[in-house]
Parts: sequence; structure tokens; C-alpha cells
Amino acid sequence: LKATTRLMLRAGYPTARTQLLTVRAMASSAGGSSAKRQLQVAHILIKDKGKKDFLDDLARQVTDGASFFDLARKHSECPSAKSGGELGWLSPGSYFPEFEEAAFKAQVGQFVNAETPVGLHLIHVKKERSLPDVQQMSAEELAELLQNPGLWEDVQFVDVREDWEFATAKLPHFKLYPLSRFSEWGSTISQELEPSKETVVLCHHGVRSMQMSTYLVSECGFTDVKNVTGGIDAYSLRADSSVPRY
Repeated sequence: LKATTRLMLRAGYPTARTQLLTVRAMASSAGGSSAKRQLQVAHILIKDKGKKDFLDDLARQVTDGASFFDLARKHSECPSAKSGGELGWLSPGSYFPEFEEAAFKAQVGQFVNAETPVGLHLIHVKKERSLPDVQQMSAEELAELLQNPGLWEDVQFVDVREDWEFATAKLPHFKLYPLSRFSEWGSTISQELEPSKETVVLCHHGVRSMQMSTYLVSECGFTDVKNVTGGIDAYSLRADSSVPRY
């Protein structure tokens, strides 16, 4: 699929900045532009926006030395709670703008709060690194691709969610490679897929898929990788409401 067929500015998710683009690798610098960096983040999600005091209390517990991992497992209402709130590497334009704004303004090691359409977040900024060459694809662009056999027949579709997520909601043509089972397929992915072919990567909200996209580009030599911005949740919201949300 030629990139020029999708070089149109669309109302994407979670921001309007969903023009198909190539993200250029740049040197990482603390306090610099978010466009230069990726952040490794974990979070605790509280869906009830009326519980700001509760989130503040969790923040105080962390500041006093409590384990963020343990608090996330106990209190977070995100599927990432099972892994202590770990979201992986966050790239600009791949998640809720309110979440990204708070995270990219923070220093490595800091804990910050954010409010997004899905609830309240306590964010732990763990690490940062320079951004690899990965393209972003909006939910609308993915829908256009899936609806046109002449376009998707030469595309590789990769879903990095868990088995239970895949059973809950899935899209046609995507093959499951759960990121949590990386040890099972990480060493053979370059043989199972063709590094020179267009590869579209999907997850729940676009964070894990960006981590996978980064791996394919930086470690496996894939040359045409596109991360679905906002993941399957954005696809359900903006392209096909028949796809279940969870």
C-alpha cells in the first residue's frame, strides 16, 4: 500500500494529528520536545473521575515509598494492572493527548496525574529514549485498508494483545503475537514475516503496538512498519462500532 494514498489529514484518535507520517529518530534530551522522545511509562487508571482524592492518596503512598507495581495491581482498572500498570514505550500521537502532555512534561522518575476520557491516571515516567522510524496509521486509515482487498492483500497484520483480548474483540487479517509471549516468537519473527513488506501493528490503545513496531524496525530490520494510533479501541470508536470495546 503506497503511503501517498493515505497522506491526508483526518480527524484521528486520540488527537487530530493523524496525517500519515514517518517519525524520525532524534537524539533524546530531557525537557526537550516530546517529538524527539519515547517514554517508558506505567500508570494506575481510576475510571471514576470523582475519585481524585483517592488518586492523590495513591500518589502520596508512592511518594512515601509504596510500590507502584503493587498499587497498580491492586487498584488500577486498566488491563495493564496485571503487569503492575506497565504500558511500555509511549510515542507522541499514540495515546490520549492529556496523558501524553502530562507524561512528556515530567522528568524521568517522576509521578504525575492526568485526566483523559477514560478516567484518572497516576503516571510513572520510568525511562526515555530516542524515537525510531515508525509510521502512524489512524483508525480511519486502517478501516479504508481493510475494506479494500486490492490494498490489504500485500500487507502483514500483527496484533500484540493478549489471547483474552483477541477473543473479546478482533479485526480481520490480524495474526496474534502477544507481547507477553515475546520469548516464544521474538527470535523467529523475521522468518515468519517479511521485513520488506508493509506491516501494520495493532493493540488496545496503541502503546504496546508501538513497542512492537519499534522492535521490528530497530532490531529486525523491517522497513515499512505502521502503528495503529489509538489501537482497536479507536477503531471501535471512530471506524466500526460493531467491534466490542473493553
